[in-house]
Amino acid sequence: MEPWAEYTLQINLSPGDSDYAELTVPELLRAHPNAKERLLIVDLCKPQRTRIVDPATRFPEPRHSVRSARIAALAAGWLSQGAVDRVETLVPGDSRFEQWRRLYLRPWIRETHDYGGCAMIAYIAAFDLPKTPWLLHYDADMMIHQAAGVDWVALAQAAMANDPGIVASSPRPSPPPSGPDAPTVNERLPSRDSPAGWLSSWFSTRCYLFDLRRLRAVLPLVQGRVFWESVAARILGRGYPKSPEGLLYRRMAAAGLARLTLRSKETWLLHPTSKDARFLAALPRILDRVRAGDFPARQRGEQDLRLETWEGPDA
Repeated sequence: MEPWAEYTLQINLSPGDSDYAELTVPELLRAHPNAKERLLIVDLCKPQRTRIVDPATRFPEPRHSVRSARIAALAAGWLSQGAVDRVETLVPGDSRFEQWRRLYLRPWIRETHDYGGCAMIAYIAAFDLPKTPWLLHYDADMMIHQAAGVDWVALAQAAMANDPGIVASSPRPSPPPSGPDAPTVNERLPSRDSPAGWLSSWFSTRCYLFDLRRLRAVLPLVQGRVFWESVAARILGRGYPKSPEGLLYRRMAAAGLARLTLRSKETWLLHPTSKDARFLAALPRILDRVRAGDFPARQRGEQDLRLETWEGPDA
């Protein structure tokens, strides 16, 4: 691998991932043997109160603390086994937060999570902590299929080398649809064709390969119109802090940068929206099938797991 192409495989972990990470994370690690570094970011910061989030009821104790200990132990185990190279744990009051906010957001954005209680500082940390020019990020609940001999990172890097307007890339977010070819059957934002796939201004934080050099050239994320919208939202207490997906989308669009969704049908993603007991019971079989490229017909083109189609003897 050329030095310029070296990448860090980085996975976000939080207490909420503790029920299934033992199964999903090893699959993600196995999918990328060419990663220069394997980095886990373990976010143990409890989301702050917002108008729509009450931490006391949404993240009750002692359940939150028990899950925090469990996910930290899993990460420590992978590190001791050599499955990962580095574990970075984020805790309230971390001294690095101030620098990350200054470089990537704004110093007055002091919160660790967005207005909906979803991670924010953990995604920012992932942009800053890698020691390589490229960041390959996954959320811990993601599932990926790659056919034998396929490396979607290499496909993406080759495509991005030929187009300086692409700052990030990802595989298909769903198994290939049966009808007209598109990333999914329910695209919400317009995209345009490119030789390797489709270009869009949307940046899902579920999975992406980022060229960090191109990203850092347009920082901070909170500037221009988004800066004033964030100030107003903070004063009014509505929709603040903005989500990292929204910030990436708005900033990259303003900078004229796009994300590439690869057209290859030999690699794709799947995301569960619910992680209840039904999902946990079915997860081992789902992972086996995803690894083999097997999926129910009704999952075609759907990026969110349709669990009912994977259950039963005839699924």
